[in-house]
This record gives sequence, structure tokens and C-alpha cells, in this order.
Amino acid sequence: MRKLFFASVAVFALSSAAQAANTANTVQIGGANSSSVTQNGVTNDTSNTTQLGFFNSATTSQGLATPSLNNASTVTQVGGIVNTATTMQNAFGGNSSSISQSSFPLLPPSNSATVGQNSILFFGNTSVINQH
Repeated sequence: MRKLFFASVAVFALSSAAQAANTANTVQIGGANSSSVTQNGVTNDTSNTTQLGFFNSATTSQGLATPSLNNASTVTQVGGIVNTATTMQNAFGGNSSSISQSSFPLLPPSNSATVGQNSILFFGNTSVINQH
């Protein structure tokens, strides 16, 4: 009975350690901002990008080389004359993407957002894009 208990603890410890994660947080304030985040591996990937400037560009790639367990990406672009955001996600589980783009007041907005999502096991994808 004692051997069974220790074997169970060892299996639990190994399975808990396997739950690694990739996390990226990017904040950029400037005239021209450019960000590129790439996350791969059988982990949970999370990326948060915030940009404040005249020209903002953000690209997030999650699980493209090696599928992730789950992906989550948030991009916030404020004050841009031109805002561009692209998010590409590939996971065994689910994908979540949120892009928010705000142009300067009194100027015509120039916002571009692209999202591509693939859930290998059909768990589901969610995408929200707000532009103003």
C-alpha cells in the first residue's frame, strides 16, 4: 500500500510540472511602435501587448510551429494615426483573441485587424475586435 501511495505522488508531481506556460507582456510608448511575439510549445500561451503612439503595429503568433494547449492574446492600440494588429493562433484546446484599436479624435480612423484561429480538437475559438 505504501508503494502505491508513493507511486501516485510521483505521477502527480510529474504531471503538475508539465503544466508550463509562456507569458509575454509588452508595453510600448513612442512615435512608432512595432511588436512581434512568437510563442510555441505544448504549453498555455498568453500574450498582452499595449501600444501608445502615432504608428502602432503588433503581430502575435501562438502555436504555429508546435501547437499550444490553449492560447490567449490581447492587443490594445491607443492614439494611432495607423493601427495594425495581426493574431494567429493554433492550439489543441481553445483560442481567445481580443484586439482594441483607438484612433486620435478628429482624425479619420485607420485601423486594421486580422485574426486567424485553429482549434485542433474543436474546443472553440473566440475573437473580439473593437475599432474606433
